[in-house]
Amino acid sequence: MNDSKNTPSAAEKLESSQAHAKKALEATAAAAREVADAARSNARSAYTASREELQAAASDLKDAARSTYDDLSKTAKAKYGDLSQQARERYGDVADRAGEAVGEYRDQLEDLAGQAEDYVRDNPFRAVGITFAAGLVLGLLLRRR
Repeated sequence: MNDSKNTPSAAEKLESSQAHAKKALEATAAAAREVADAARSNARSAYTASREELQAAASDLKDAARSTYDDLSKTAKAKYGDLSQQARERYGDVADRAGEAVGEYRDQLEDLAGQAEDYVRDNPFRAVGITFAAGLVLGLLLRRR
């Protein structure tokens, strides 16, 4: 006794199987959409938080760079002022020494010029002879070149 009315046919079983598969697929798609929406929401929130943190970091870095530049600039200006003052003082010392040396050499040259004038007055012929000999030697030396 095979009760064919109570037993579903193969076509009915196939349709039932397709209906269950369709419901499973719809449930999976709905779950996937929920997961995608949650991931999108989490990604947006992470992006916003990261962007704010990066902007804060950039602002802090800019402030630190500006502060460092200001400190270095002040230090450089102070060092420049110190070096400039030292250079002025040394220039003044060198100028004073040079002026003293010029004065000493001027005095020595005036003494030598006076001695040369006295020698030429006392020995005019010797002075002319020495001058002639010096000119001759100098002319021979210059001609060789």
